[in-house]
Amino acid sequence: MKLFVCQSCGNVVYFENRICGRCGHRLAFLPEKMTLSVIDPDGGAWRALAGGSQARFLCANADYDACNWLTDPGTNDRYCRACRHNGTVPDLSHPKNLAAWRELEIAKHRLFYSLLRWKLPLATRNEDSAHGL
Repeated sequence: MKLFVCQSCGNVVYFENRICGRCGHRLAFLPEKMTLSVIDPDGGAWRALAGGSQARFLCANADYDACNWLTDPGTNDRYCRACRHNGTVPDLSHPKNLAAWRELEIAKHRLFYSLLRWKLPLATRNEDSAHGL
């Protein structure tokens, strides 16, 4: 997995990091740029240092500490490119389910990172019933 650099302090950060261990800045993955970026609050949204001037949203699964991706720019989607493929989510009120789901989400996000690198289509079944994932 690729290593990234915090744009604020230059510290090495990892794909799953949500906060820089050195400077404490919040981090998020920008799938269209294939980079992990420092993000700053902008009203109810976030602005990525690596993402230009457009305010964006964290994936709704960030509320469960299960995702650190931003949603696509220019949309009001609640879920990122990876999490919008979730068909079933376990009952997260049970701590064991939440812990197991977070582990599954890490693996799924690594898969989607690879699919993006290989430029493979990522349509959901709702978007493309014949060829969607």
